[in-house]
Amino acid sequence: MSYFAKVQIKDQYGFTGDATPNSEIITAEKIRLVGTIFNGATVDSNFWTTYTSTGTVTQASSELVLTSGTANGHYAAVQSVRRANWITGTSNKFRTQMRIESSDNDITCRVGVGWGATMPTITDGAYFKFVGSTISVNTMANGSETSVASGSFNGTYTAPTLTNNNTYEILYTLGKVYFLINNVIIHTATFATTHWTLNTTNFYIGADVRNTGDSAAVKYIFRMMNICRLGAIISTPTYKYISGNAATYVLKLGGGILHSVVYNNTTGTSLTIYDAIDAVTANTTVALITTATAALGVWKYDVPFFNGLTVKTIGNGLDATIIYE
Repeated sequence: MSYFAKVQIKDQYGFTGDATPNSEIITAEKIRLVGTIFNGATVDSNFWTTYTSTGTVTQASSELVLTSGTANGHYAAVQSVRRANWITGTSNKFRTQMRIESSDNDITCRVGVGWGATMPTITDGAYFKFVGSTISVNTMANGSETSVASGSFNGTYTAPTLTNNNTYEILYTLGKVYFLINNVIIHTATFATTHWTLNTTNFYIGADVRNTGDSAAVKYIFRMMNICRLGAIISTPTYKYISGNAATYVLKLGGGILHSVVYNNTTGTSLTIYDAIDAVTANTTVALITTATAALGVWKYDVPFFNGLTVKTIGNGLDATIIYE
């Protein structure tokens, strides 16, 4: 008689196997969605947006430096230009390496993921907060912050040496948010009855340093920041067939991927694709295709959109199929 024992492997999160929070063995590659290391001495505006009020955002020796101002209310902030799309069935993980030149109780720094209708003010997200040398972990839903102080962490916590380079990570799912320092889970926030984010799960990377008193300036120094998806996208795309008179079509609310445009004929005047659902302007244009440049067949894009997918046709008679997810 043979006996077989079921062996269950668990990782540090308690997920079965070397797994995602959906109990799937991770064999797919980790995919970087947004964020970079900081090469050289110039902040790359193609990837990062900065905001300052007396504070500064600079780059030197391949490190990004946020310096607070020296008066109450002064700040410096940085965010990724793009957002990291959330794909159901996977999970996303924020990661940064950071050190603090010095600490002051009048200086507050937040580092993590977030979104707001008017950035850099966020209304939804998850982040570490540093007030002087005190650390808390936080989630925010529609402008309401839930904060957990270090004395109430439910994981394994040893206060890091803030002047050294440390790794801070936030793994977020729809039901839980995990906070890690130097690869150790310090706190798990669980949301059994209410969602921890109310407006979106598609977040920017963000960091800000604010003066809440009249202290000397403090520097927060970053070597990298990114958000990765744990698992590849494997899904069947959808499509929209467009024909007839000029019209505007809202094809999706929220983020996704525009795969291709199939031209069935070239009668129509033009077709414009926007990463938007309402603010369809030049700033949100993904592509503009005119009859003069269009040809029968498939135009491949395979590019992400973040706010929504809208297609506007000008002129009558266009016959096309939009393939997206």
